[in-house]
Amino acid sequence: MLLGDKYRDKLDGALIKHGLRPIYVPDNPYVDERLSGHADLSVLHLGENRLVLAPFLKNSNFSKRINELGSEISFSDTQMRAYPLDSALNICICGEVFFCNPKSADRACVDILGMRGVEPLSVKQGYTKCAVCVVDESSIITSDRSIHTAAEKAGFASLLIKEGHIELEGFPYGFIGGSSFKISAGELAFTGSINDHPDAEIILDFLKSRGIEPVFLTDDSIFDIGSILPLTEK
Repeated sequence: MLLGDKYRDKLDGALIKHGLRPIYVPDNPYVDERLSGHADLSVLHLGENRLVLAPFLKNSNFSKRINELGSEISFSDTQMRAYPLDSALNICICGEVFFCNPKSADRACVDILGMRGVEPLSVKQGYTKCAVCVVDESSIITSDRSIHTAAEKAGFASLLIKEGHIELEGFPYGFIGGSSFKISAGELAFTGSINDHPDAEIILDFLKSRGIEPVFLTDDSIFDIGSILPLTEK
């Protein structure tokens, strides 16, 4: 699993305890410093063992390591700067569709997914990976109304929750997708407890209805780390 090096101290032990092998992504020096440790701004998992990395990772020890582990990697041509250019790789792939803002998403990645028959769902939000908690291939949780609307039109079961109540240092709040990730087909991990979220009960009910078990990695309140990404996909 890939996550930002900034979160090593908070999550390393919890991930290992759950049988996960964490690999840490270096800070991205070309985005807002507060988001520099967010792996989903530096890495996009296109499916199977194919990854697209931000340009700053060329010739890095990180890229060499994951290549040695069997990942097929390429590099984005987008020169990352402030939003929306920082969100080029922040595309959310869910089953046979992917959510993206066509104005900011990396064009080469969009084309690759299109050639594979993965259908784009255009939304206003650039940080789609951050904003979408993928529950399974046909259901999501989000606080973004444009994503919720697009998902429902595409036939997804989409739970729209209240904005906020997720910690993100330096910002008023973070996002549900950036603070959760699948660790198995039937388990969805959260960085911390959702007890303080006003929609905690309906989130848990929604997961139960989809046959998904929540896993809480820490006792802290849920916090946004830019998600945790799979290295390979089986």
